[in-house]
Amino acid sequence: MECSCKFNGLCTSKIALFSMLTFEEHNALISKSEHLDYKKGDIIFRESDPADKIIIVRYGRVKLNHYSMDGKEYVTDILVESDIYGEQNIFGGGKYDVNAVALEPTGVCIISQADIQKMIMNRPEVGVKLLNVVGVKLSSANELIELLSINDAKSRLAGFLLYRNTRIKKELIELSRDDIAAYINLTRETISRKLNELEDEGFIQLDGHKKIKIINKEALREIYENRN
Repeated sequence: MECSCKFNGLCTSKIALFSMLTFEEHNALISKSEHLDYKKGDIIFRESDPADKIIIVRYGRVKLNHYSMDGKEYVTDILVESDIYGEQNIFGGGKYDVNAVALEPTGVCIISQADIQKMIMNRPEVGVKLLNVVGVKLSSANELIELLSINDAKSRLAGFLLYRNTRIKKELIELSRDDIAAYINLTRETISRKLNELEDEGFIQLDGHKKIKIINKEALREIYENRN
């Protein structure tokens, strides 16, 4: 049975967590999943909703965020095609600590934690893989926390561009100035000014307000490593 969503093959086939499954096991998992489509701005789940499922992004982009008591937005991640979210809660249960918002027309596959847990009971190696995936995400989160400790705005931005490049494995970063500001706790004006500086120096190329192409990673790394 082919997945009915707009994805090349089965939703789970490109996910490292499920890489060891047979075709039949992929099919069995997908047959129990939901394939949903969202418009830009739609809420996929809210902070404090029960964390009882994982989502796989089939296409589009999903922003994960939360708000402080005074209403300030903090972005914790932006998911792209083939990204997965929720696996860290497979056995912990509880509630989500972020909101998930579609940044553009977006499709996701939703798989219940109960189905994942059942699969892990039958295939313990999936559980081992799960620990590895969660470990990588934890390292990524720690890297982002380290970025936030940098006082120099240009160094923080350079480090973030390198972080995002590694995160999505692409030279073209598609994020608005507002989203970057919320990611690394700088003002939108500061982000715009420092991006323009990096472009004038030939290290990046800007295309409109949402596309940033990395031209010289070594120069960005030097700015980041020589931070004050």
